Amino acid sequence: MKGAETIECRATKWFYLRVWAMVIMFGVFLVLFLKDWKVGWPTKNEVYYTYKAFEKAEELFNGREWSAEEWESEARKREIFPAGDVVLPAHVDRKARWPLQLSGYEGYRISVVEEGNKTIPPMWASYTHERGWSSAIPEKSYDGKKIQEQLYYGIGSGVLLCGALFFLVRNSRRSMKVDGEAFYAPCGKRVPFEAIRRIDVRKWRTKGLAYLFFEDASLSAESKGGALKKSKVDGMVYGQFIKENGAPAEALFQRILQNFKGELLELVEDEPERDRENVDNSDPDQQVEEVPSQE
Repeated sequence: MKGAETIECRATKWFYLRVWAMVIMFGVFLVLFLKDWKVGWPTKNEVYYTYKAFEKAEELFNGREWSAEEWESEARKREIFPAGDVVLPAHVDRKARWPLQLSGYEGYRISVVEEGNKTIPPMWASYTHERGWSSAIPEKSYDGKKIQEQLYYGIGSGVLLCGALFFLVRNSRRSMKVDGEAFYAPCGKRVPFEAIRRIDVRKWRTKGLAYLFFEDASLSAESKGGALKKSKVDGMVYGQFIKENGAPAEALFQRILQNFKGELLELVEDEPERDRENVDNSDPDQQVEEVPSQE
């Protein structure tokens, strides 16, 4: 079929939608994990221990009778954060004293009386409003190990993001095509029709995948050793099957079949053991694997 029109299949909308979805997902994960590591969870620790200071102040105040001088002296000595390796935002003073709202005797005494059994103490609600925090009662703190895990998750998300971007850029520059003499894999490998000995079409109708088994003329007789190379035709990633667009992947594959005279695998359910032996995985990007010949 010399002189036949070249059919070229480029990366499909199906591929771009899925890869962009992964890029966005991993990008969001990256931002959220790094935010929790650097700011989010350390700030939650600050809120948690500050609330615990309010709780401790009430417990201490109700534990005995205090004079104004005694209470103010005691409150000014108290620190918000416990000793030890507590992870806090970088700008926070680890030796910070109790908030001023707790150290004024008369104001605090009135606040304790007004608080009663309210779910959110009025003084806490007022303080969090000033700080721009949520007035919700914090339930727990986060230790250094848990916070460090967010960094690792962020790094993992970044690696996956880079992987998705790599495939996006790589596949956007690739295509698979056929002319009158050969199939050209996305990696650029030329597979002459006359070199194809077997085609596996068992997944073509369901997944748009087919495999070509061919003799590689670039290898010497000693190197071949009776083995065939394996190249993948992926119609979902390249070309697709939309009839309005001419179903380019189907047209490409039909061109291959029209020029093929070997064995067609289409009824066997399980992949023969012979197709899984002696596979050359040295360069997975080439989409070409080596399998033993039947000859």
